[in-house]
Amino acid sequence: PRKTLVEIHSTIGKLVDQLDDMLGALLSGDEEVNEGGAGLKGKEGQEGALSGIKLYKGETLLELTERWKLLQNKLYDEESDTFDLSRVPDVHDNVRFDMLHNPHLGLTETLQKLYELAKSMADCVVPQEYGITVQEKRDIGAKMCHTLLEKINYDLTIARTDNQVDMRYLINMDYSADLPINSMGRRVRSRLYFTSESHLHSMLNVLRFESTKENSVPSPLSERGRKILANASELCYLTQVVIRLFEDTQKPPEDPKRFRVEILFSPGATATPRHMAELYREKDAARFDTEKLQKISIEGLTCTQVEEFFEQAIRDGKTTEDADESSKGTVSDAEKEKKAKKKAKKEKIKKAESTSAVNDKVNEKTEIDTNANKMESEVEDPSAAGAVEEKSVSLIKENVSKSALTELVEDPEPKERVPEVAEVKVPDVATTSQAWQNAAVAGVLIGAGCYLIVAMTKRR
Repeated sequence: PRKTLVEIHSTIGKLVDQLDDMLGALLSGDEEVNEGGAGLKGKEGQEGALSGIKLYKGETLLELTERWKLLQNKLYDEESDTFDLSRVPDVHDNVRFDMLHNPHLGLTETLQKLYELAKSMADCVVPQEYGITVQEKRDIGAKMCHTLLEKINYDLTIARTDNQVDMRYLINMDYSADLPINSMGRRVRSRLYFTSESHLHSMLNVLRFESTKENSVPSPLSERGRKILANASELCYLTQVVIRLFEDTQKPPEDPKRFRVEILFSPGATATPRHMAELYREKDAARFDTEKLQKISIEGLTCTQVEEFFEQAIRDGKTTEDADESSKGTVSDAEKEKKAKKKAKKEKIKKAESTSAVNDKVNEKTEIDTNANKMESEVEDPSAAGAVEEKSVSLIKENVSKSALTELVEDPEPKERVPEVAEVKVPDVATTSQAWQNAAVAGVLIGAGCYLIVAMTKRR
């Protein structure tokens, strides 16, 4: 492996030197310009846009050179004389990218040699990034694609139970003429998941290796399917994992075999990025071809088996942080329940106190009526007039105190006392005169009332 890494590093250096020579030719102005178009002529006379005008996605030649220089420096550390294996997949991806999209630079020979070296190393390194042993591959895969597995499992359940809310999408009737579908009015049950290569590796490891715990659910893949995945050394562009759900309407709803599942796999566009000629890459359609989908699941696989397998993988993939979050959620629910009970108890006490206050008011009214009757009987004796006035004053005081007590009972929660702001008012002469007149009229009325009461008493 070290010998291969040394050769990869040396080939990258050669590629960087060639790119530097191209940049030097551009800066010196000695390059030979094409007569019929933009760009420069390569060493062998091929037409190519070395100035960066026609590089893929607008990348310039300077940016491409800096990209490879960075990879060269990151791959090997001269001070410690060590190689960084995590950079091997980056080298492989970059060289494949340039062979696919920038073959017109005239560097096909160097790029092809670097691709073969990088691929041989990447085929060994990349699968080991997601675990070395079977147990490590399973554990890492379950943790990495935990959320993806939850989503797939949820969609399978919804499709099987025919939920009207989640299956609300319909086929667009505008394209009915172009689609060979008999029942155009049915709901769309297809779900597409776009994810990274790392999540594909981890998900495939979960499907390949079942859990080592007791009562584990068997893997849904067949022996042939496991061999297909083991032989797929590289997951290229358009790698596909297809899960198909079939329903047999002839079987009863409670029969697990009513819903059957097939799992298919394709490693994507695995064609080697080599072209017929540098200038005719657009005619090389083979680079877009993808491998045919192959069935990798066991025969007679039911949806229930797949759901149980995914549920176990989801449980195995829960991390400590997930457990902490769920425990926090439990505590939160307990606190909410405690607060609700406390609030209900408080409302119950408040209701009881309100009932007691109403009873006190009824008793108070009865007592006032009784005292009024006593006063009426005592008024007949003129000598008891002073006593009547005394009792009347004390009754008023008692009523005031009871009224204050009732207000306190009705509002058991203490309220914050707001300090009163002293107001300074300038007396108005007209207002003061009017107040005295009102007081005089009130006095006359009170006197007349007292005279009438005494007169009526004497008549009795």
